[in-house]
Amino acid sequence: MDHAMYSGNKRSNEDVLSGLNDHKRNRNAPSARTDYRFLIAVSDAYAIFGRNGENYQSTRNKYHNQIDISQASTPERILIFYGDEDRAMSILADILPIMAQNQGVRPGFVELRAMIHSSQAGAVIGKSGDRIKEFRQKYNLDTKVFPNSTPGDTTERILSLRGELPNIIECLREVYSILEQTPIRGPIRNYDPTVYDGIDVERYGGFMENHDFQATRARFNNNQQQQYSGNYNHRNNQMHHPSNNGPMPTTTLVTIPNALSASILGPRCSRIAQIRQQSGCVIRLDDPLPTNDRIISIIGMPNNIIHAQYLMQTAVKQWTNSTISS
Repeated sequence: MDHAMYSGNKRSNEDVLSGLNDHKRNRNAPSARTDYRFLIAVSDAYAIFGRNGENYQSTRNKYHNQIDISQASTPERILIFYGDEDRAMSILADILPIMAQNQGVRPGFVELRAMIHSSQAGAVIGKSGDRIKEFRQKYNLDTKVFPNSTPGDTTERILSLRGELPNIIECLREVYSILEQTPIRGPIRNYDPTVYDGIDVERYGGFMENHDFQATRARFNNNQQQQYSGNYNHRNNQMHHPSNNGPMPTTTLVTIPNALSASILGPRCSRIAQIRQQSGCVIRLDDPLPTNDRIISIIGMPNNIIHAQYLMQTAVKQWTNSTISS
């Protein structure tokens, strides 16, 4: 994994992984934690998979299958690492650059949402929020523990970290050290994204369809001297044309189960050709992912994209039963 994009940081990834021995917990002592859970947007999950799942399989082979991503047809997934903390942080150092590139805020900047037990959230927040404020200042991160637990009567809450990759890993080291000294109280009921309903995502720290990582970094930017225009490659960003002062084409990604793709494509791709012609959009269907989902890229003016989505939804409703039965 190439980490050259982070060369401007004060500490390299290798420094982070080998030199974090100054926390209170003895780094030689075995950790009681056996898994590390993160809530990620579906677009990040697809980026981690890579085309035809090659990136994901390579990472699993490298770390002896100690990484997993939940499968659900929702805008969010669970990324899980198994094993000890050092192994988890090594995997994270490989995964975060992929997420940073996908999120497209700026090189080396990434958002990560760690999942912690509700009974331990107070220890991370600290008295009157002192500890979470300390994380912001110490690691130059935008940090937040969302107030609500994840959906489905769970006992998990989201800790959001936004900033430079090495700083996030350092901060997580300290967070897990605190959690290890704070025993879990009560039952453990982990979040399953299959119960996702899109309600209260801003309260528990979830993701909407086509989540805009550019918008979520506004508060962090208030503390930065240099403001970035955001003209980086982003899966849901506008395509920038400096001389054009009017509306600009955008790209929208839609995720569907592979079983429904035939309803949209039609016989010999005749139906998708008609949708392209009627909507005026460029529409591409990627190859099926290991999750048995497909990503549809729709490029065009905003109103045209809405029309294209309507035509595809209509095709699914009209032709799904007949396609499956045939």
